[in-house]
Amino acid sequence: MPPPATTPPRRPTRRIDTGFLRAFEAAARLGSFTAAAHELSITQSALSRQIQALEAEVGLALFARDGPRIRLAPAGERLAATLRPLLAALDDMVAALRRGAQRPSVRITTFPSFASLWLMPRLPLFQAEHPEVDIAVEASDRMADLETSGQDVALRLVHPDNPLARTPGTRALFEERIAPVCSPRLQAELQARGGLRRPADLRRATLIADVGTMGGQAGFGQQHIDALSWPGWFAKIGQPMVEPQSWLHLNFTHQAVQAALAGMGVAMGQMVLMRHLLADGSLVLPLGEPQASGYVYHLALRSDATRRPEVAALVQWLQAQLLPDGAGMG
Repeated sequence: MPPPATTPPRRPTRRIDTGFLRAFEAAARLGSFTAAAHELSITQSALSRQIQALEAEVGLALFARDGPRIRLAPAGERLAATLRPLLAALDDMVAALRRGAQRPSVRITTFPSFASLWLMPRLPLFQAEHPEVDIAVEASDRMADLETSGQDVALRLVHPDNPLARTPGTRALFEERIAPVCSPRLQAELQARGGLRRPADLRRATLIADVGTMGGQAGFGQQHIDALSWPGWFAKIGQPMVEPQSWLHLNFTHQAVQAALAGMGVAMGQMVLMRHLLADGSLVLPLGEPQASGYVYHLALRSDATRRPEVAALVQWLQAQLLPDGAGMG
C-alpha cells in the first residue's frame, strides 16, 4: 500500500468519520493489514482504502510502511491507545444491552461424570430458586478455554500442576478422595465367600473400571487416569495390584456406578460423586476410609462473566452445594 499523499491538516474542530476506526484498531492490534482484513471479513484492498481514508481525515500517517510490514507511527500509537478502551467499553455496553433484552442465561461446562452424577440431580434446586435464569450445560472431557468458547463457568478436576489450575479466575475448592465401593448385597456375598477385609481379598471379586482407566492419552490426561483408577488406589495404599476374579470394563463413570449399585462388582469410587449414595446406604466402603487422589476440584469463571448477576448467583449456589461434599475430605 503506497504512503498517503500529503494533505493539509483538517481543522482541529472537525470531527472524523468513525466508520474506519474498526479497521484501524484491528490493523494496529494485529500488526498486519492481511490479518485485520481476515478478522473483519473484508478484502485487504478494502481495509487499505479505509486506513487511507482515515489518515486523510486525520491529516497524518498512522502507520509506517517498511515493505510488506507495517508498524504504528507516533500518531497511530496515540490514536490506538485512546481508541482501544473506548471500543472495549462500547462492546461491553452493547453486550449488556443485548442481554437485557433477553432472558438471563449461564453456560456451564464440566466433565460428563460430574454432570450426570452430581450436577444434574441438584440443578433443579437452583432452578427453583432462580426460575428466571436459563442454564446450558456442556458435558465434555475436553476442558474448554472459557475466554474463547463462550462458556461462563467451568467445574474441573485437575492436578495443581496443571496450568489450568492457575489461570486467572480459577479457585481451588477441595481435593477428591477415592475408595472401593460396592453394594451392601455384594459385600455380604463376598464376606460369605471368605471375607472382604483387606485389599488382597479383592482377588475374589469382579473389579469394575472405566475403559479409560486401563490406558489413555499421555501427559496430564494419563496422570488423571492413573490417580483415579485401581492402580492409583493400590499405589496410594502402598500395596501391589491384585489380579481380580474378573474385570468389568465400561465406557463411562456413571455406568460403573450403575454396575456397582446393581451388585455386579466393586468399583473405584470418587467420593464427591458417590457421597449421596454412601449416605443413603445404596453403596458401602468395604475397605475403609478413602485416600487422597492428589486431584483438586476447581471453579473457573470467564473474565467478562464475573459482573453478571446470574453468573454470581450460580457460582454462589455451586459453592454452597459443594462445601458439604468437600467437608472432611481433605
